Amino acid sequence: MSGIAKGIGNVVGSVVGGITGSNKAADAQVSAAKDSNQMAWNIYQDQKQTNQPFLSAGLSGLTGLTGIAGQPINRSQLLTDYYSSPEYQLMSDQARYQALNAAEATGGLGSTSTANNLAAIAPQLGQNYLSMMTDQQNNMYGQLLGLTNVGLSAAGANNAAAGNYSNAYGQNMGQIGAARAGQAVAGFNTLANGAAAYFTGGKSLIGGGGGLY
Repeated sequence: MSGIAKGIGNVVGSVVGGITGSNKAADAQVSAAKDSNQMAWNIYQDQKQTNQPFLSAGLSGLTGLTGIAGQPINRSQLLTDYYSSPEYQLMSDQARYQALNAAEATGGLGSTSTANNLAAIAPQLGQNYLSMMTDQQNNMYGQLLGLTNVGLSAAGANNAAAGNYSNAYGQNMGQIGAARAGQAVAGFNTLANGAAAYFTGGKSLIGGGGGLY
């Protein structure tokens, strides 16, 4: 009977050792996959944080664009405000002064030409001002569009980062699943081999002679 007990002990020890070894290997693989998942998540979060200022700038640009897109300048209101402004008064006075000096120098102070030149000052200054305001609006539109594109680029970078994280997560979860499946299979195989060795009297696990006695 001592031979049987010794054989059983050898088989049990071998089975336990095999299962323990497969468990450790599977646990190590699972732990590595989880660490990889965490690292991928941290990288994704860092990229989102880095891109956040650019996204905010893009949103502010988009808000500005929606405010001026399709909104022509109010020419009448702009001219009314301009003609009552100190800027217009200063430029008008300067233009009149130059026109009168030129007329005086040529002896044409009372001429029709001088009167026409003086009368044209206000409309000309008004048109120049409207042209300047139109250019200003176009420049602003271009700047806001540039900010919006910055935001779009940042959003694209975030999407790419999310895709990278998703791929890494899927691969790591696949490794975890494979490790757990391999762990179960290895445990089953170890038990099966141990049982076979016990019932057939295999020397590799039981040791001793060719049988249990």
